[in-house]
Amino acid sequence: MLGHTDSRRRMVAVLLVFAIFAGATGVSLAYWQVVAAAELTAKMPRPAPVSATERTVRADIVDREGKLLARTASFDSLDAHPDLVGPGRAEAVVDTLDDILGLGAEERERFLAALSDPTSKHEVLRAKLTFEQSKAIASVLDGGTLRGIALTSHPTRRYTVNGGQNGTTLAAHVLGYVRADNRGGEGIENHYDERLTTADPDSLDLASIEGVPGTLPDFRPTELRLTLDAGLQKQVEKELNTVRIANRAKSVSAVVMDAHTGAILAAASVPSYDANRFAAEWTEDRNQLRNRVFSDQFEPGSVMKVFTATAALDRKLVTPTTIIQDEKGLKFWNHTVRNADKGSMGPLKVKDVIALSRNVATAKLAKRLAPNDTQLAARRLYELWQKVGMTGPTGADIANEARGTWNDPHARAWAAIDLANAAFGQGVAVTLPQLARGFSTLVNGGYVVQPHLVADGEAAGVEPRPVLKPNVARQARDILVHVTGSVPRLAAGSLIKGYTIGGKTGTAQIWDVRKAKWKKRRFNHNFVGFVGGKRQDVVIAVRIEEPVPTTITASQGIILLEDESFEVFRILGQAAIEHLDIKPSKDANAGQPIIGTAAARSLDPVRNREALRDAKRKAKQNERREAKAAKAGQATTAGVPAGGEGDDSDPASRTGPDSGSP
Repeated sequence: MLGHTDSRRRMVAVLLVFAIFAGATGVSLAYWQVVAAAELTAKMPRPAPVSATERTVRADIVDREGKLLARTASFDSLDAHPDLVGPGRAEAVVDTLDDILGLGAEERERFLAALSDPTSKHEVLRAKLTFEQSKAIASVLDGGTLRGIALTSHPTRRYTVNGGQNGTTLAAHVLGYVRADNRGGEGIENHYDERLTTADPDSLDLASIEGVPGTLPDFRPTELRLTLDAGLQKQVEKELNTVRIANRAKSVSAVVMDAHTGAILAAASVPSYDANRFAAEWTEDRNQLRNRVFSDQFEPGSVMKVFTATAALDRKLVTPTTIIQDEKGLKFWNHTVRNADKGSMGPLKVKDVIALSRNVATAKLAKRLAPNDTQLAARRLYELWQKVGMTGPTGADIANEARGTWNDPHARAWAAIDLANAAFGQGVAVTLPQLARGFSTLVNGGYVVQPHLVADGEAAGVEPRPVLKPNVARQARDILVHVTGSVPRLAAGSLIKGYTIGGKTGTAQIWDVRKAKWKKRRFNHNFVGFVGGKRQDVVIAVRIEEPVPTTITASQGIILLEDESFEVFRILGQAAIEHLDIKPSKDANAGQPIIGTAAARSLDPVRNREALRDAKRKAKQNERREAKAAKAGQATTAGVPAGGEGDDSDPASRTGPDSGSP
């Protein structure tokens, strides 16, 4: 009910006024937001660009000694927004730019033409400015006298050290590159992309490719320190490229690793590339960007034989001197395993089976793992591979590491021929880091290590883990030393005097995937070995992919190269000694052919004869001492006083083989 002062007519009128007002407002808003929106947007002035904006900075990458390998800096381009310059102001703006940049006549005309076009929204006047030019223009921009002009920062990653191959940058495959979107592509740049990228708290967008001089703040996040040694890396790349050319090989790769820590000291593959122009390299030949050390897997061949022997040693089925009967062939149903020379060497010690690389005898070693049960023998061999850390990716902190091909007998049964082939490195595929890790376990006393490239990365924190009994690892290491110290060709090509050297060669056919058959006269040649000095061991794994042989004698299993894999090992070993300052071994015989072997007889005959003569003399002295002790014991038992130790006054003490006594 309305009060006596209320009026229904008045309320209706007020409501009508409000309705009319609301309708008019709605129509107006609709006009400005829909009909006139495009025109208003075009007329709206954009905020003038400023020189200080938020940015992210990519950390430097350095080697183990702090040598700079990669750095991100930035340069400015001089950009213009002609539609914001204003009528009649183009010439004044160009005059100001001319005072700073010293424009030539042609460039001045181009600037003036670009700024005089009010329909243009963006023009690049100069693609790259120096730091001083950027600084001078920025000061004028801050004063507001260069309306429509902007500085645009362009971050760029620079790889600062030349590689060992001409036209490349150092460790290109390990470092990777940074894409146009400022994200890491491949290698360390990819794997550690998040850690390498940091927000700049000063957000100052002025820097030059040469660095930032003067008082301008230059934010640098904490550097990423690698385990690589830049000097060793460069020499490894240089030597590998020389070998590639000499052997006319498709590629040559190598990894050098600390056998006790897993720190990767050098990792290289040639051909390599210039990471500063990775996009062009990708267009020209993308195969050169492939990280063959970590991403390529290949059939290794005979380097795997030492692991077969280790599996038998680990189960106490043999010792290094156990005799294995070599044969011309070993039949497995419709398959026959033969030695490379198609012959037999008869009874051989286990260490000589590996040194002389006998396929048949190695297959017999594998069979000894479980003589009446192929599957059990297969599992035991595979479990040894697992123990020493070769099955699956090594976990090295780098992008796109291959896992190898390891047929697990726990998941799929092996035929007897599979066991024989696996025993000498056929039917499996490996990477160089897997081989280096496996050999390190044999060299360092039985500890499996974690390969890593960043000194304080996640992989570096994994402690070495004991997996083999020390005496088993020692026996395996001794076998590797016997290989290089007893075979003349290997001793001549791999030994480094003063250092303990051991290793094993491997040669394997290459499967042509496109043609589905083995390639003719093309093989992978590899060698994995170690250089041992005073309290330091490094493992070096080398692969020569598809070299052109100088000689192939199929009937004798001879395939010769201009530069053999074990010779490459020695060259890299000498480089490691120099760059890592590895001290010589305390063993006076280190790095020399083993006395009494074919290597010593052919390569060091004088030392061999003298050593054998000394050994014979010492043996006779021992016999005399034993005879003297025995006779003294008999005299004491008979109640006759015996002369004291070393008492030459007693005639009995001088009797013996060389005394002239009957």
